[in-house]
Amino acid sequence: ITGAGLEPLRGSLIIEQIDLSLVGEHQRPNISPEPPISREFVLPILDSIIEREGCSLMHLQFPQVWREEPSTASEFH
Repeated sequence: ITGAGLEPLRGSLIIEQIDLSLVGEHQRPNISPEPPISREFVLPILDSIIEREGCSLMHLQFPQVWREEPSTASEFH
């Protein structure tokens, strides 16, 4: 899982929720080994959604490891 499969969502105006945490509801967010989801693939896609006028995105959940480590790969961090 790298996140490249999210490409069809690029620039979406109708998506309302994205959960990249890779865990189920009420499950601990600590995954071992850490998932190989790539900021390199995912952040440009998320940027293209967030920056669109009329964006419907209301909820965005990042993987635990991304929330613990700061990134400069996106304007929206």
